[in-house]
Amino acid sequence: MRSLLHALLLPMTCQAAPKETKGHFEAPDGDALSYLLIQPDPTAFAPDTKRPLVVFLHGSGERGDDLEKVKLHGPPKQALEGVGLPFVVLAPQCPAKKWWNTETVIALTKHIATEQNIDPDRIHLTGLSMGGFGTWAIIAEEPELFASAVPICGGGEPDTAPAFKDLPIWAFHGEQDKAVPAAKTRAMEKALRGAGAKLLRTTYYPGVGHDSWTRAYSDPALYAWMMLQSK
Repeated sequence: MRSLLHALLLPMTCQAAPKETKGHFEAPDGDALSYLLIQPDPTAFAPDTKRPLVVFLHGSGERGDDLEKVKLHGPPKQALEGVGLPFVVLAPQCPAKKWWNTETVIALTKHIATEQNIDPDRIHLTGLSMGGFGTWAIIAEEPELFASAVPICGGGEPDTAPAFKDLPIWAFHGEQDKAVPAAKTRAMEKALRGAGAKLLRTTYYPGVGHDSWTRAYSDPALYAWMMLQSK
């Protein structure tokens, strides 16, 4: 695994700084999302190469109209700190006092995938807390859009598990989480295994509370695993 991490991540640390742009998307149903898009150095890819995409859904504390907030955690933070993620990162921002609209996130993902020359077989979805719930809900609605999903300290509806039992999933949770109990992820794990899921991984951090995302997103093994997933 160590040699794989070097091959996937370290070469990009020698490249130019990633480029970030801000955008606004109007969905067909009238809903809208502002978003941050982080592009890795284009020289990291051969010309005209379709690139992988990671869609990141933040937690409830980052809602609002200040896109700087979506840089606080997860792939946006990692990419902008120079980790050298070999992905385009899409980080939408949920409006204040609202929940993730699954249809709008899906529409935005498809829009960016077309606009940014994204490889349709390598679109990955991840989110923390409220974004973890959003991740479970979105793959229940349209699992075929994604190559993998990484829900962190979230929860879903166990009866939806058969819809995405064949999708590679790596779920994370802190065992001492009092905001969203680890039982939420364990229920999804039980449902998926009962549905015959073969590509599910779970990590439960002993002694860790709600903030399981810092440890999860700081582990290069997570991004290496994502890079191995393709439809």
